[in-house]
Amino acid sequence: MSDALLSSILSAVIAGVFTLVAKRMETSHAHDDAKAIASPTPAITATSPAIKPFAGAINYGSAIKHIGILQFLLNIVGFLVGIIVGATGAGTETLILMALFIGTIVLIAGFFWSALSVEKSMIWKYLVVVALGVAITTLIINSIILQIPLSLASLAVALVQNFSCMGIGGFIARAIKK
Repeated sequence: MSDALLSSILSAVIAGVFTLVAKRMETSHAHDDAKAIASPTPAITATSPAIKPFAGAINYGSAIKHIGILQFLLNIVGFLVGIIVGATGAGTETLILMALFIGTIVLIAGFFWSALSVEKSMIWKYLVVVALGVAITTLIINSIILQIPLSLASLAVALVQNFSCMGIGGFIARAIKK
């Protein structure tokens, strides 16, 4: 089986597992929220410390789902770029450059889509979680499937690419989001 096909299958499995975990986390949080609404809240007394309202929380279940979907899309794009570049007989350098270029466009679109799913005040916190998750899963998949050793250089490239794309996609989403 080719490395690209194996990578795509592995990313599909990871996306599926992430989606299942995300659904389980969302169900668990919905149950906890329903339980909290049903229970009476204690009265605040003069001696109790002031309770600050919670500004918003990151939905980690949704973040895991977005990480899995983005990783799946990136591996499908890598697979297709590999087939197209391989069919033309181009060299490895061309493959790497095309994969980086097209992968960057897909990442920007993915972070844009991901940012649209959260409230405007939480966009950057949420996208940081998604960007870190995508960078980590990319490194793991590349080391398993493509036999690329983990190094500081590969970590730096993954983080720079993910956070640059996060900034562009998040900025566009924040600008058009009401």
